[in-house]
Amino acid sequence: MISTKIQLRFSDFDMGGHVHNAAYLNYFESARIGFFMKGLGNDWDWKKDGLILKKNTIEYNIPTFIEDEIRVEVSCNHIGSRSFTLTYSVLDGKNNLKAYGESIVVSFDYSTNKTIAIPKKILTVLEAHKV
Repeated sequence: MISTKIQLRFSDFDMGGHVHNAAYLNYFESARIGFFMKGLGNDWDWKKDGLILKKNTIEYNIPTFIEDEIRVEVSCNHIGSRSFTLTYSVLDGKNNLKAYGESIVVSFDYSTNKTIAIPKKILTVLEAHKV
């Protein structure tokens, strides 16, 4: 599991005073980028050995308010030959689960516009954080 601290922005909040449901997808994206950058480093060729999002699901548990400090913990719970599933837990400072989500991510070569087998370096990161 890799954890990423999320900076809440005023634009994340709705009329109810809590984080709008769509903002969680941005949190997942930030955490997903952090997950791979920590595991792959800065010199990864994202066009050749890239990733494309197939599906997101979110389950909202309790609201996130402006005074909350949150983080997103990312793990992998499924690895296929060309795709994998990442899980996200949005937690506050008291470890309350604010939201839970999953993404199906496909390995993709943007230069050929085709899916590819999961590259070994990505596979190593996924296996290290599989639950």
